[in-house]
Amino acid sequence: MWELEKAILITNNDRVEKKYKGTLQVIFAESYEEVLIRTRDMVYDRHVLLTHPQASSLKPNQTPYRSVVVYPKGEEDNTKDILLIEKCLEVYYQWQKIAPAPEKYSDKVAGDFKTIDLSVIDNIIPRIV
Repeated sequence: MWELEKAILITNNDRVEKKYKGTLQVIFAESYEEVLIRTRDMVYDRHVLLTHPQASSLKPNQTPYRSVVVYPKGEEDNTKDILLIEKCLEVYYQWQKIAPAPEKYSDKVAGDFKTIDLSVIDNIIPRIV
């Protein structure tokens, strides 16, 4: 179906980066917002989304970590993915206005959020191949 080595993982979660760095291409971002922006840029550059940019039940202002997998698709129409990532960015910015995410979480809480994000990716990667 998909070739894992062609997939690109965009993340700001160091646990995700460490676990998957040798398995597929990983782009490390500094923030949740940067993950979405880099994902948007990849989608505009003819990549498709293999994971939803807002996976899990956590709102964009409730977690500081996000990981997204994209895949190069060449000339195929990816209008749906463009609309989706743009909507995700819009929702992110709306939530930051309504209730901004905290600047810093305790190490335990940050670790819990990293674990949730890693778990989402761990469940997706086997389905790519």
